[in-house]
Formats: sequence, C-alpha cells, structure tokens
Amino acid sequence: MYVEPSWNSLVERLKSKDAKRIYVVGVPDSGKSTLARFLSETFAVLKPTAFIDSDPGQSTLSLPTTISAGFYSTGSKEPQVILSRFIGDTSPQHKQAVILLALHRLTDKMQEKGADCMIFDSSGYVSGQDALEYQLSVIEMLQVDVVILLQRNDELQRLGALLEKFGTITIEEIPVSQAVRPLSMPMRKEKRESKYRAYFENQEIRVLDVQNLALCGSLPERFTVQSMRGRLLAFCDRERFVIAMGIARSFYESDKICICQAPDFDLNQTAFLHFGDIFINTDFKEEHISKRQLQKESRN
Repeated sequence: MYVEPSWNSLVERLKSKDAKRIYVVGVPDSGKSTLARFLSETFAVLKPTAFIDSDPGQSTLSLPTTISAGFYSTGSKEPQVILSRFIGDTSPQHKQAVILLALHRLTDKMQEKGADCMIFDSSGYVSGQDALEYQLSVIEMLQVDVVILLQRNDELQRLGALLEKFGTITIEEIPVSQAVRPLSMPMRKEKRESKYRAYFENQEIRVLDVQNLALCGSLPERFTVQSMRGRLLAFCDRERFVIAMGIARSFYESDKICICQAPDFDLNQTAFLHFGDIFINTDFKEEHISKRQLQKESRN
C-alpha cells in the first residue's frame, strides 16, 4: 500500500480530535478505499476498529452487490470478523433505502463487538443532486465526526459547503494521490467478475428446498427460466446478514425448490432468500437485464 506523506499528518489530526466515526468520500478512482484501509489498520494498532465498506460496486471486503464491515481487534492487521448485507445491485442509485438500513445494522454490529473507531469507505456515487442528497443522508444517519473529502479540484465543493452547515462535523480536504490509476468502466466490470469467478468457479450445483425461507428482494413477476437463470442470490440469516451467495439455475415456485451454484452452507441457519438484480452467466460475466425485458419474456 502506497502511503502519501500527508496521510500521516491526517492521522495525527484525527487522533487529536479523538474521532470516532470517520467517513471517506470521493469520486471513483480517488483512492478512497486505500485511504480508508490505511486509516483502519493505523487506528487498529491503538484500539478496536471497524472498517465499513459501503460501495456495492467495488467491494473491498466481500463480493460485489454487498455492503460489508470488518472488525479489527487491537493490534490486528486484518479484520477477524466480516459481516455482509446483500444489496443486489452494483450501484447505490436505486438501492438507497436498502443501503441506509444495511449501514445502520452493520454499524450497530460493529459497536456491539466493541469498535471504538469506525472508518467508512463511501461509494463513488457523488455526482448530481440525488447523489448529494444520498451522501448527506448517509453522513447524518451515521452521526459522523469527520468527513474526509478526497478531490482533485473542487468536485466535492458543494458537499463540503452543505456539511459545514451541520456545525458538528469536521471536514478534512485531502488531494488525490498521484499514485492512483483510474480504471475504465470495462476494467471495473472485469474486476467485479474476477471476484464472482473466485467465489463461484469451483462450487457445485445444489438442489435446495427453500420452503421455510422468506423470499425477498427483486422477485420476478413469474418464476421462468428467463427471469431466474443466472440471477444472483443471497442466503441470509435471521438478521439478514449473508451466509452464502448463489447463482440461480432454476426455481420451482410451486415446490419451493431452488437449483443454484453455491458453496456448501448450513441451510438450517438460513431465514431469507434475497433475490438480486444482477445476472451472472456461465462464464461469470455480469448481464444487466432490465425488469421490462424480463416482464416481456415472462409473458411470452
């Protein structure tokens, strides 16, 4: 990990403020995930720390389409406990309420485990009024002490001006590191697909009786081959934390049988089957199929 000299002075300022909740925000390819991990590992030397990754598109701790949190006990270099909530999409744009709830639940869990400091890595969803309102809602809901604005020019100026009005939030403006290498959209997609491949490639096709599970998420109007094959799924516990992920092959609604590619897991610990909006083909490539297209195919 490349560490900018300015980051060490930032750490000293954060220590002097005894910051408890630190939110790192920036446009895509600003190095916010690297900075957030650096801060998490640095503060974990001193006290129990949580790293909370709120970017479902470029997840650091878990698979894409999830929001995750990792807990560092004092002195640890890697998170010992990782919890995930399934969002079902790679963009926060249409899943804002789901993400807000996920962040709230993950924050509560990290606090229960004794985290004295929490570092939040935001998504890169910052452009436009809707994105601005989303970031404000996240920051207010999390009761953040410090917001770190990573910017090249003044792309986060409006967000900073709004945050100043709270009067209780310290704003730190940090320039984007020269070491950051921008990723194109195809490269970002390929990076996500490599994670799907690593997780699913050697997993078996399983036939699961899911009659005791509650179905939630983006359920299709009809359970057809077109509406189910390749759909990303999450098997979740009673608190809706992810136990395992799956790629649907078939779903028989009348018998409540789900055929999917998934790792071995304890179905008895599962309470929810969460349907995502993303489809993964047999080569582990993402296929975004619109709901309108699925509805049309279902009627045919």
